[in-house]
Amino acid sequence: MKTFAICLCLLVPVAASAASSDAAKLQGCVESSASGPQSGVLGKCVGMFQPSCKDDTTIGIAECIMREQRGWDELLNAWWTPMKARAQANGSWDSLLAAQRQWIKDRDAECARRYEEAGGGSIRVIYGAECQRDLTAARAVEFFYSLNR
Repeated sequence: MKTFAICLCLLVPVAASAASSDAAKLQGCVESSASGPQSGVLGKCVGMFQPSCKDDTTIGIAECIMREQRGWDELLNAWWTPMKARAQANGSWDSLLAAQRQWIKDRDAECARRYEEAGGGSIRVIYGAECQRDLTAARAVEFFYSLNR
């Protein structure tokens, strides 16, 4: 049992480091693509890690997609901080917080729907992962545009 705990402790910094590296790559893509509409950024940047995992198993592909989702989530959280500060300064904090809480509920419900719609096969794991990635990326890019335009 102690060996297992030690192994987990050693793996956590590596995972955190990989997520930060992924987020940095995604942020670079967003920043270099942001001269046009948000849809253009999403079209260019979402799925940019997917070619490296296309020959994996269904679970491996889903994990690869979720790795990218974690990068988008890291950006979402990073951009949340200035969004929060701006909302607190201009008196719209309660509205922003309520909107974010609703977005989380809506995202989770939509991804559960897509997962269930795929039926009982293993492909549903990929559909659920893609949903999480895509909706998180869209929200992160929305925050980026709100902060930088």
